[in-house]
Amino acid sequence: MESYRLFIVVLPGMEDLALEELELKCPLTEITKLKGGLELSADLAWIERAHTLLKIPTRILMRVTEFKVRDFPKLYQKFLNFSWTPFLSHPHPQWEIVCHQSRLNHTGRMEETINKAMEEVLKRQPLSKDWEKKNYRPQTFYIRLQDDLLTLSLDLTGDPLHKRGLQTIKGEAPLRENFAAAMVYELTRDLKTETILVDPMCGSGTLLVEALTFHRPLHLRTFDFETAPFYKGKLLKLSAQSTPLAISKAFGFDTNAELLSKIQVDLPISLKVQNSLEEKIEIDGEMIMICNPPYGERIKIDGKRGSFLKQAWEKFLTVDKPFRFAWVLPSDMDDLFSKAPGYKLISKRPFRNGGIAVTYWIWEKKSQERIIH
Repeated sequence: MESYRLFIVVLPGMEDLALEELELKCPLTEITKLKGGLELSADLAWIERAHTLLKIPTRILMRVTEFKVRDFPKLYQKFLNFSWTPFLSHPHPQWEIVCHQSRLNHTGRMEETINKAMEEVLKRQPLSKDWEKKNYRPQTFYIRLQDDLLTLSLDLTGDPLHKRGLQTIKGEAPLRENFAAAMVYELTRDLKTETILVDPMCGSGTLLVEALTFHRPLHLRTFDFETAPFYKGKLLKLSAQSTPLAISKAFGFDTNAELLSKIQVDLPISLKVQNSLEEKIEIDGEMIMICNPPYGERIKIDGKRGSFLKQAWEKFLTVDKPFRFAWVLPSDMDDLFSKAPGYKLISKRPFRNGGIAVTYWIWEKKSQERIIH
């Protein structure tokens, strides 16, 4: 089967976790980790599996062609003479253009030149009418021009992969699903004993849902590669992965009763209206805890954020006492929460969430080595 050059787009700061997930679910012999993604070569069967199984990446791009270009006439000729038949399924593709340190740096004029070339292309290489009969949406091609080297890539994914088709209800400050997937994976990847996951401020339940579906193939949406001419098959439903879940069940608590009532997923999640700052979390069994607390940016909190978060920190660690505790906070608060009495730090990961610099922390009780490795 033909192999294609691919680039897996990953949120900055999550590349190592995305690589681990790929090696776990869709292993390949040669993968190159870069800032913002992974480079590899794979066939169509792999592309199908990856879109259905991978939860941390944002999208998958196919490298279509690459060439040097320093002027607009050559750009026109390159697009005019390229064989578009295997790739183009819609007569009005969209272009995402980025230029760095190249003679061509006017993206508007580049797009105008490319569109003129494509008008002539469609006269020479007419498309079938499938796009019209089946109501295909326009494809998106990514153009990156770096040091006069143009790389043309086709977006195989369409809507970003974090749009699972699983939940439509969101809170006021939702955590993007692929961030949530990376967080729960890092929290649980080395656990050898099934355990209970608790989110004391769960909002719309994204962290809990991602934990319980991390190894579950999702077939609730379509992908753009399914309409491309090179793809002649039909996306097959994969059976559930044999990899056992580290999480046996999940519990979510929140003060927003209306939001909790709208969470409708067929998963072992128990939800309860509760102020977890004031009430002890009663769970029958040992638990790990993960939390994306409000810190006054998009969700209002009572009082100063430092006091609010310090109260949460002390309550969760001294009253609820999970054997692992993970949360994400603005990075300008790192000094306030760098030490946890009775716990050891096992991970600290900076990234950006909604434009805000944040840090994802994971601590573990010093006496809990027995449940890992």
